[in-house]
Formats: sequence, C-alpha cells, structure tokens
Amino acid sequence: MERGCVCMKETCARKCCPFGQGYEKTTKKCIDLPEKFEPPVWEGSTLRSEFNITKEFHFLFNKMNCSRELEELRIPIRARLLPFHLETNGKLYVEVTKGSSTIYGPDQYCIDNFVWDDNRTEISALICFKSDPAGENHYQVSSTCMLISCFFIVLTVAVYAWLPELRNLHGMVLMAHLLSFLVGFTFMATMQIKILRNDSEPETCTSFTFIIYFSLLSAFFWLNIMCYDIWFTFSGKRAIGGRPSSAGVRFLYYSIYAFGIPLLLTVLLVVLEFGVDNNISNLLPRIRLQGCFLFGNSKVLYFYVPILILCVANLVFFTLTAMKIAEIKKQTQVLNKKDKQRFLLYIKLFLVMGVNWILEVVSYFYPEADYIWKFTDAYNVLVGLIIFIIFVCKVKTLKMIRHRIKNCQRSNANIGEMKAISRIKLSHWRNGTGIRSSIDTIRTTIGQDSDTKSIRSDKLTDTLHS
Repeated sequence: MERGCVCMKETCARKCCPFGQGYEKTTKKCIDLPEKFEPPVWEGSTLRSEFNITKEFHFLFNKMNCSRELEELRIPIRARLLPFHLETNGKLYVEVTKGSSTIYGPDQYCIDNFVWDDNRTEISALICFKSDPAGENHYQVSSTCMLISCFFIVLTVAVYAWLPELRNLHGMVLMAHLLSFLVGFTFMATMQIKILRNDSEPETCTSFTFIIYFSLLSAFFWLNIMCYDIWFTFSGKRAIGGRPSSAGVRFLYYSIYAFGIPLLLTVLLVVLEFGVDNNISNLLPRIRLQGCFLFGNSKVLYFYVPILILCVANLVFFTLTAMKIAEIKKQTQVLNKKDKQRFLLYIKLFLVMGVNWILEVVSYFYPEADYIWKFTDAYNVLVGLIIFIIFVCKVKTLKMIRHRIKNCQRSNANIGEMKAISRIKLSHWRNGTGIRSSIDTIRTTIGQDSDTKSIRSDKLTDTLHS
C-alpha cells in the first residue's frame, strides 16, 4: 500500500537487486558487482543521455511477483535478442515484432546488470510473460502433422526401394530427396515435442538446429538436381529415353553436389555461431541466444535465401525443358512418354514443396495470423500424403506392386515345394529305402560294366579268328 502511494506521487521503476549488486542468471540470485547500473533511458524515440536515474526514479527493489492466475512466467530477456528500453515514465517497452511493443509497468518487470551463462555482464530484464496456450497447442498440432507426413514419406521410399523397376537413377534421386526431407521433419517434430515437455537443453537444441538445417537444405538441393536432370534429358545431351551408361557415376556427382554444398553451408553456420562474437552483427546466426533453430534476420539470410535461389533455378530449368518439349513436337520427333511423365511428376513435386515453403515464409512475416498457422499445419500433413499419391498411387506403380507380390508368392510356393521334396528324400534315406536303392544302382552299374567288357572280349576273339 505504501509503495502504491509512493508511485502515485513519484515515477517508479524496478531494479532486481539493490544498488551495488546485479542479478546472476545461473543461480538466480543477487551478487556484488563492480559495474555501475546505468541503463539508457528514452523519451519516445529520443535517447535521454543526461537522464539521472537516481534522482528521477523512485526505485523498487527485488524481483516482481508474476500472476499465477494469469499463468504468467518470469523470464529473462537480453536487449540484443529481444530489444527493450526503459522510458522516462518508468515503464519498460519490449519490441515483440517490428513496430509492435509490449509495455510493462514496475509491477511486471525488473531491470539490472545481469551476469549471463557466457559470463557477460549487460543490462537485461526479467518480465512477467503470459504463457501462450495457443502457442503450445500449435507445437502439438505441428509436430503431430509432421510425423503423419513422415509416415507417408516412409511408405513412398519403401515402395521405391522394394520395386526393382524403380531403383534407377531417377528413383535413387527421388529417394535421396525424400529421405533428406524425412530426417529434417523428424528432427523438427522431435524438437517441438521436447520444447513442449520442457526437455530442450541448449546443447540439444543447437545440435538439432544444425541437423535440421543440413537435411532440409539437402532436400531442396536434391529437388534442384531433379529439375536439372529432366532438363538434361531433353536438352539433346543424350538420346531421349536412352539408358545412361554411367548412372552410378552421375548419382555420385549428384550426391557430392546435393550433400556437399549443404554441408559447407552448415559448417559455415557452425563457424559463425561458435567462432565469431555474436555482438558484432545482427546478421550472425545467434542460435544459442534465440532458442531452437534460426530466427529473424538470420533465418532469412541463411535459410530462405538459399532456398529462394534454388527455386528460381528450378523455374529456369522447367521453362527451358518446356520450351524443348514444344520444339520437339514442332519437329515431329518422337517424344519419349516416360520422360514426359517424369517431367510432369517433377513439376507436381516442385509445386508441392514450393507451396510448403511459401506458407513458411508468409507465417514468418505474419506470426500473429492464426489462420495461416492452421493452414500451414494442415498442409504439413498433406505434403507426405500428396507425395505418396503422386509417386505411388499411379496405375503403373500399382501394377508393379501387384506383379511383385505375385512373384513373391510364387517364389515362396517354390521354396515350399523344394522343402517338401527335401523332407521326403531325407525321410526315405533315414528309413533305409534310399540306401538300398543306391546299392542296387551301384550293382546294376557294375553288372552292366562287366557285361560290356565280356561282349567286347568276345568281339575281339571273333576278329582274331577271322
């Protein structure tokens, strides 16, 4: 009550610890610090550099009590991660998104010199953050949707690996693309589940980020290879529909490209994260500071930009291929039906993946648009299902599956017959029938040999007498 009266007469601000002390993040306790407490104070968009905080503010000390009824959490924030500033009215302005700030009164924040886990001391704050059940629900739905999508991707890869007719160069490229996508989605879903369970250690989050980054980039590089390969097919570099004589070598080159460049980009990300001071530039990854996966400008620069470049390259390849197909038709040349069908399949796959990441970019720029998130979650389920329908639920592929099943059934029947015959022979042998038959056969053979020798001897005698 006394504090309320004071704050009605004077401008109050809250400091986490008494003067001469600061807040240690690891122990969550106040410790003695030599650094002066000099937070910058703003008035609107103007920095008040000569503002005397000890004279202008009446400071309240100790951490604030967050509301349990509102399910508020007391969380620490760093200015370089989540920009904030203290105003002359004693309130803390936290920039949640560009142009949008959340205002906290002295009963909802405390500001101080913080000693962070990396032993850096800087002006930071604790705020009462209202937990977002909708956000948690989004993670639950999103992770479930991705795992459902992974199920259909596994089915697609299993079919292509099982059917010998589909284990050609194009089938191997498709499987590599889908497996990369599968790894990325699986680790992304696992990471979201760990966050929901409050089981996401910083080291685990960072490791998962690098795996997801590499896997998803590899998936897009394999998609780029598909677009290049179909253009290469129609470009006249080899006979249309002709069987490549060095498919294994080409797949090796493709693998070096599709895994090599994402690996280099991932190594670059690791070097920038661990080998460079994160305070130098806002364009650095800052994965450990901002949570799991990339965020903000770093996500645009390191993730969206490479994908955008690949999508543009894919459009160029598709355009050139379509022009070549039109040229072949005009010249009344034979157009291989298989190659044309493959071209159409790749266009469908490109559209499926393109829509997926367009939704990702849109949801990044409009994070508060709930309907976009719901649509994105629904589409994450459909991605795997659509891929399964495009590449497996075709008449030709279904015929291959039926034919393969029949062959397996015949093979199993033949194996069963051979086993039955072997058991019968073994049974006869054990009963002695087989032994007697063998002896009779030997005797007959010896007898025949003796008779043959006798006949030959008689013939020789007759010849000498004559």
